[in-house]
Amino acid sequence: MKALRIPVALAVLVLAARLEAGTQGRVTGKVTDSSGAGVEGVSITVTTSAIKNFKVTVKTDKNGQYGLIVNDATLKYHMKFEKEGFNPSDREEKFSTGDVKVVDEKLLKPSEAPAPRGAAPAAAAAPSTTDLAAKAYNDAVDLLNAGDKNGAIKKFEEAVGKNPDLPQGWQALATLAYDRKDWAKTLEYGQKATDLDPSMTNIYLMMSEAANKAGDKKAAAEWQKKYGEANPDSPEILYNKGIDAYNKKNLKEAEQFLSKAAEVKPEFALAHFWLGMTEFTLNKKAAAREHLEKYLQLEPNGSEAPTAKELLPLVK
Repeated sequence: MKALRIPVALAVLVLAARLEAGTQGRVTGKVTDSSGAGVEGVSITVTTSAIKNFKVTVKTDKNGQYGLIVNDATLKYHMKFEKEGFNPSDREEKFSTGDVKVVDEKLLKPSEAPAPRGAAPAAAAAPSTTDLAAKAYNDAVDLLNAGDKNGAIKKFEEAVGKNPDLPQGWQALATLAYDRKDWAKTLEYGQKATDLDPSMTNIYLMMSEAANKAGDKKAAAEWQKKYGEANPDSPEILYNKGIDAYNKKNLKEAEQFLSKAAEVKPEFALAHFWLGMTEFTLNKKAAAREHLEKYLQLEPNGSEAPTAKELLPLVK
């Protein structure tokens, strides 16, 4: 069982596709029977003695795959796998704060007793497709972090070829396609990633931008809406709400949203410009001057620089 490493270089390609680390831990895996076939409907219960009443329960899909997230991967967790007709299985696991850990499990039926003590050890099992996919993924991460994007793409493609249910692989391919301005592939791969793991809300904005570049305004609006619903306090969403309020002449509301956007993301130049415009309209000269000057500091040659320079003498 191999853990999937987080690609460092991928995070700098597209802000919207940043891979989160922190103390949160993500776990994926597959539950199989003695023949190696995936087992659907296995109940997987995760508990920890460190947190009273903590319990997370998920079930495997039709292919025996599952995925779950724990907020604190620094703790030790107990995993129990159960399904009627099979012997239950337990294991203790320590997840990783920086990796997506793969925890596969095999369930046996009551009639399939384990080998008796003292029996000759079985030959080492060949690596599973899940392990091979994880190896290809990790090789891709190494290539990407070394700056070899083309080599990384081939390895990520190999990873999803061996395990098409690997959302992290599709996400990486989507981000790299966006970096190449291949909008069609960005949308194709990103859709596969989010279909497999709906928690990958951090790529919604990238998907919206790719759809917009591809000329599909409807899809761009749909992805933008999803991003807004999943990230209501992101500076981009706050900015858009502020601009919408400004255009509707709801200046107090615009001031609120744009102030929050500039607070959350101080380097957001356009948020400062439109906040300055809003304050100017509200006759708050000191605040208008502050944000117009901040805009010019961040983008001295920006598209709104002439307007900002024209207004500054009026707010002194």
